[in-house]
Amino acid sequence: MIEPQILDHPKDLLLRKERIPHIWCPGCGLGSVLSALVDALKSSGLDFKNVAVVSGIGCTGRAAGYLNLDSFHTTHGRAIPYATGLKLANPDLTVIVFSGDGDLAAIGGNHLIHAARRNVDIKVICVNNFNYGMTGGQGGPTTPRLARTTTTIYGNTEKPFNLVHLMAACGAPYVARWTSAHPHYMKIAMGEMLKKDGFSFLEVIAPCPTNFGRRNKLREIKLLQRFLEQAILEAQPDIAKADIELDSPILCGKFVDLERPSYLAALKETVSAKVKVYDFRGDGRVPLEEAPVKPAAAKAPGKPAEVPSERPIIQRPVQIKLAGLGGQGIGLCGLIIGRAAAIFDHNQAVYTQEYSPEARGGASASSIIIASGQIHTPYVTEPDIMVIMAQGAYNKYQKDVRPGSRLIIDKDLVRPKDLPDSVQIQAIPSTRLAEELGQKVVANIVILGFFTALVPHISLAAMQKALKGSIPKGTEELNLRAFETGYNYGKKMQEEEAV
Repeated sequence: MIEPQILDHPKDLLLRKERIPHIWCPGCGLGSVLSALVDALKSSGLDFKNVAVVSGIGCTGRAAGYLNLDSFHTTHGRAIPYATGLKLANPDLTVIVFSGDGDLAAIGGNHLIHAARRNVDIKVICVNNFNYGMTGGQGGPTTPRLARTTTTIYGNTEKPFNLVHLMAACGAPYVARWTSAHPHYMKIAMGEMLKKDGFSFLEVIAPCPTNFGRRNKLREIKLLQRFLEQAILEAQPDIAKADIELDSPILCGKFVDLERPSYLAALKETVSAKVKVYDFRGDGRVPLEEAPVKPAAAKAPGKPAEVPSERPIIQRPVQIKLAGLGGQGIGLCGLIIGRAAAIFDHNQAVYTQEYSPEARGGASASSIIIASGQIHTPYVTEPDIMVIMAQGAYNKYQKDVRPGSRLIIDKDLVRPKDLPDSVQIQAIPSTRLAEELGQKVVANIVILGFFTALVPHISLAAMQKALKGSIPKGTEELNLRAFETGYNYGKKMQEEEAV
């Protein structure tokens, strides 16, 4: 007896079979669009290890989970920025965005138009189902006029976005439109997009049969019949005639296909003419270890060579949080600490900020994590060291002071209370000392010097170098004196405590 042979489906290579069959509704065009993309990818000759697919939220967003590729199911409206980040971080990737009209043209609309304007090299497939299908069939940015939805029960009164017009106006070098009833032409368009350098956009008209179709008397078979009867296919369609009304013909084809430098190519052309870029993440990347070694600058005759600072070894990540009021220079202090640790001590550092809407006066903070090894989170959650320069900031961030941590304060401006046990408080009259130097504005640099004297995780030389490189020209002398004042105050305190 001959055993039956079970053959793989031709599309199995690029589909996650354990998630098939899909959950899209009967009559939905999404399956046809996904199949066309799989066929285009198989014909492209691309290395699938270098292909990434990004989707947003909605019915179309399910596609990323069905494709057996590196795929990202992102937050609502943010598929384009995720894709942009992927492409800029690794230009060797072919990045495809597969999402719907609500995700791309409504909440993600600004991302879409600026990606087209910048000509970021991503391939955008927008499945336009004329409504928010996943959430109940509400009207969306592309709902045709007079069309009925759950939120436009008497017919939509708003003029919809015409996506091919929008993308052409934004400068996209490739713009096409097909319907989900034209898989052959979809595959051709997708194949062209995969080869195109720069931003490419394909709109696929696929009205939702469950919500949009039911309310507009266009259920499954009637939708397909409408596509076949009313679609106009032209080799060189006039984009001015590409209407998108409820009863208008559906003009399909390739509307824009031109050449202009992609974002990365334009960036390289502009930047490389002004600065030396050895490992530019564009065409022909150079691994960092293969970059030309910059020769050491020659020292002036008779000038002793600068002795490099000892690199502090930080066994575990140290979390630091600085807080004050807007205008006290808290952000600058955090930046200097991060630069000192990362650039001059050659450790790792992560720096973030938080601040109130007010430019000055509201409580603000900057957070730094430093370590000799890798840092796996950008957020300070349990500060080892806190520096606070104002009572308002203390009141806001006092909850972050944890047992066993170090708290550095301006002794004239902060009155700590309700602290956990074993908190080490170290105080300096930084604002008063700055006033004695003639400039209250350098109080942050005074407390930065104090911090450097007390904290062993960053070298003095590194902090001095970072300070010099972070302050306005002409203020070096004042800032260095302020730093030295705080540093000496801290060292004297340590000597007195040791007695």
